[in-house]
Amino acid sequence: MAGRKASNAAALVALLIVAVAAAAGAIKLCGVDSSAVDACKPYCKVGSNLDNPGALCCGKVKNAQWDCLCQFKDNLPEYVDPVRVMALASKCPCDYPPASCGVY
Repeated sequence: MAGRKASNAAALVALLIVAVAAAAGAIKLCGVDSSAVDACKPYCKVGSNLDNPGALCCGKVKNAQWDCLCQFKDNLPEYVDPVRVMALASKCPCDYPPASCGVY
């Protein structure tokens, strides 16, 4: 089950990339708007030593539609730590349970 959550969290990173490219807070992709990028960056960036994502980050990914996010799992930028992003699935509660995206 942890692997399933991890692969789904990787998909969130891809969402964050797309959201950055969109650069507009009103644009939503898979239930998450681009404001999740700034909210989750402190926890997800390479070199972060935070133990947990902040409440704002978790609030931003609460409505994530994990099945939808799976299609973006392979689009990770270098500045994002995929292990930390994968941890979001277990550290933040979500309205839509993660689905299997396959092994990341």
